[in-house]
Amino acid sequence: MHHLFRSAAIAIVLLVAARASAQSVTFDFEDGTDQGWGTGFGDDASKSFTITNIGGSNRMFVPHAAAGFAQEAGIASGNTSSAFFKAMDAASNNEAGYNVSYDYYIDTSTFGAGAGTFFQLGSFVNTGSGYYAQNFPGTNKEVELNGTQLASGQVFSGHVSYNMAAAGYDIPSGQTFLRFGLIENGNGTSQSVYYDNITISPAPEPASLSLLGAGVLAMAMRRRRA
Repeated sequence: MHHLFRSAAIAIVLLVAARASAQSVTFDFEDGTDQGWGTGFGDDASKSFTITNIGGSNRMFVPHAAAGFAQEAGIASGNTSSAFFKAMDAASNNEAGYNVSYDYYIDTSTFGAGAGTFFQLGSFVNTGSGYYAQNFPGTNKEVELNGTQLASGQVFSGHVSYNMAAAGYDIPSGQTFLRFGLIENGNGTSQSVYYDNITISPAPEPASLSLLGAGVLAMAMRRRRA
């Protein structure tokens, strides 16, 4: 019995690992660089973002350049062999099967008199054919802080995860150039965000793991009856 469950556990780990590595990309900034990010609609050379270690993890610092709405940072590629291009290309063929996620860290103690009364985060996708869509505004805003929070001097941090199809993305397939970017919207003059672990990856499939678990249970019951 022990051998059976050990084999099943290995199978589950391999299944999850295989799915996680298939057409996925993560920007963790652990090499101390911004890993190819530039301005919202620019390339890598258009901007260099500062990388800061907070709590033992490197994070990309993205200041809100001016009060109002702005596509503050973007990562783009026409290199079909890059991990980013492969993940975005796969997502364009199956938006419902792909998620976007990232960690954010907002330290309002650094905002001072420029804290503003609202600050919102979102994201967008863009292609070489001109397609553009954003997970913003309305109910799809990913993070939102009000004036009281911004003036509190506190740190607000967390994890954002959303499904591409649920966000309304319908990326045309067969693109030769793909971009993903970060939106910041606020009325303060010193607002900023630290981003980490920005990931585009296949959505988990609980059904597949449930089926595997049911199979293991059935095997165990059969072995017991024998």
